[in-house]
Amino acid sequence: MNQPAAFDELTAFLNWALTPGSIPMIGAIPLMGATHRIEDVTSVTWFRQPPFQIQMFIVPPNYVIPEHTHPNVDSYEVYLGGQIMFSHSGRFLYPPEHITADAQGLASLRGKIIRVKPGDLHGGTFGDAGGVFMSVQHWLNGVEPHCVASDYSGPVMGPDHFAKVVVGEPILREQGHLTARDAAGEE
Repeated sequence: MNQPAAFDELTAFLNWALTPGSIPMIGAIPLMGATHRIEDVTSVTWFRQPPFQIQMFIVPPNYVIPEHTHPNVDSYEVYLGGQIMFSHSGRFLYPPEHITADAQGLASLRGKIIRVKPGDLHGGTFGDAGGVFMSVQHWLNGVEPHCVASDYSGPVMGPDHFAKVVVGEPILREQGHLTARDAAGEE
């Protein structure tokens, strides 16, 4: 599930974004829309050049992002660090015992990439250390890039998130009531 069979615009953008020197080490953070807060999750817009965008998400400890879709976004999710269990199509992508540190203390899954197409159910759980990941996005259907959490269908992380959904079909849920089953419904 790391790389698609066919090469496409999003894959070309991902390859460019992961090439050292393509984006300055300090990012290309826009003046407007630089950060977003979605419940207790913080997002930093690392790069935006429509129809492409990169957002870094910082998720607190013991958090659940329930299964959802993004109607107008094709993306790659890139694991950066922390304790993250990504799900796709109702299943967690790797068992909890794979969330370990390497010899330098970095997440052993660091750099793991998953593809999330529009309509693909995905979510995640975050352990005691929380987690950080990047979302490398190709915005579709003429929609201008904005916070991907606002282009969202499915259970949300709370009332603040519900109120911020601009496109999609949000379902109101509260973080305190979400479980791992909400992140991977087939588990």
